[in-house]
Amino acid sequence: MDVMNTLNRLNQALDARFNGTEGLQELESITTHGMAGGVGGFIYSTELAEFFDEHENAIEETLTVMDIRLEDLVRDQTSWTFQEVKERSVWIVVEEYATFRVAQELLAPGTHEHLQELVSVSA
Repeated sequence: MDVMNTLNRLNQALDARFNGTEGLQELESITTHGMAGGVGGFIYSTELAEFFDEHENAIEETLTVMDIRLEDLVRDQTSWTFQEVKERSVWIVVEEYATFRVAQELLAPGTHEHLQELVSVSA
């Protein structure tokens, strides 16, 4: 499976999880408070491990693009578990997705025209 298909599957899974107005509100909360505030489906170690295992390649690719290394994922480099790596990886990727989706919504046609003008002037 190529990288684009893998990344598309990850985005589709996150789109399905954070759909509609409630999903957008959750994403806005994530951009403000991060995943540590508790986000349904991404709280328990088992949920995080399952999501990581299902989307491992896309998560690793996203972290590579973000220039995040193993040492960035663990609190104590002398003592860590792979579960810790999985959990932090998922949280970072979901936070990145939230930031992207919220920005996308803010710049959607017909909404917040002044922001669209600002972006096009600065580009």
